[in-house]
Amino acid sequence: MWRSVRWRNGGYEAVVGRCMSGDGHVGAPAADRAAELTAMLTDPGIRAVVPPWGGETAIDLLPLLGWDRLREAEPTWLVGFSDLSTVMTPFTLLAGTATVHGNNLMDAPYRVPEGLSSRLDIVAAPVGHRFTQVPPGRHRATGQDDYRARPDVRTYTPDTPGGWTRLDGGGTWRPRGA
Repeated sequence: MWRSVRWRNGGYEAVVGRCMSGDGHVGAPAADRAAELTAMLTDPGIRAVVPPWGGETAIDLLPLLGWDRLREAEPTWLVGFSDLSTVMTPFTLLAGTATVHGNNLMDAPYRVPEGLSSRLDIVAAPVGHRFTQVPPGRHRATGQDDYRARPDVRTYTPDTPGGWTRLDGGGTWRPRGA
């Protein structure tokens, strides 16, 4: 809730897609979800897309996304992690648009751990803005919070030591929108 208030106070408005209303494992067939995601990522009035969960079926969208439209559109942030990375990585590589590896919508209640920037601060920053993040040193390996039982949860509880490892050996590549 407090993030929602912060977003509204910052002048942001949430747009909820039609595919959010499904009762099953996914909100709609893959073709409908791909069309909706393409429409959101190419709508100049939408500046960031933050799915509710990672989505283990997100990979099903890849052959159905409008890649030509995505390449030609004004860059729009795609925010998420976990299984959504199967869409975010091709989005960056095929459309050339930067993405934000950060909390999905359902993780919005958590305070941002020390050393990290909030996704809102990153996507609202002016083009060319620089920021530095450091690994928090821990991550959660087990379970999730039960938002229904504890709607007031604000603290993400990491239970396992961990860190970051660069795999690219350095280098300079700057995607659009970064």
